[in-house]
Amino acid sequence: MKKILALLTAILMCMSLLTACTGEKALNDTPLSEAMDKINAEVFDGGENMRAIDTLEKLELYYSIASADVKDFAAEVAKNSATEIDEVILIKATDTDAAKRIAEKLEIRLQSQKDLCASYSPELLAIAEKCSVRTQDVLVSLIVTESYDEAVSLCDEILFN
Repeated sequence: MKKILALLTAILMCMSLLTACTGEKALNDTPLSEAMDKINAEVFDGGENMRAIDTLEKLELYYSIASADVKDFAAEVAKNSATEIDEVILIKATDTDAAKRIAEKLEIRLQSQKDLCASYSPELLAIAEKCSVRTQDVLVSLIVTESYDEAVSLCDEILFN
């Protein structure tokens, strides 16, 4: 009996080590607006130069993202889109299939930003080139800013345990 108990304990310990080493953090229940507020405060000087996309209708209009795929979102773009490409879109999808559809739409948006920048601003193109669409769990994000790494780090710090 002691050998069986010891074996079971060893198996449980090995399993816990394997799951702890995945590095994958779970998405928490923090509203995406809190992450947006933190990004605005620390990356965009309070967000005064950003314009909110504050309804599902606008999200669908600007990004062709179906409202049925969205559980929560926060999105902002630069007010002066002629000279700035700053953009933050955080979307908590209803499920992983919805997350894939949303990611496809945001990839199209990022590519259109790159194409536009390539035609008139090498400086802005360099910023867009270092940015990407990220999918973690059911969170899909597109962050386009010169301070990309800082914004992504803030987002992860707030939204993942």
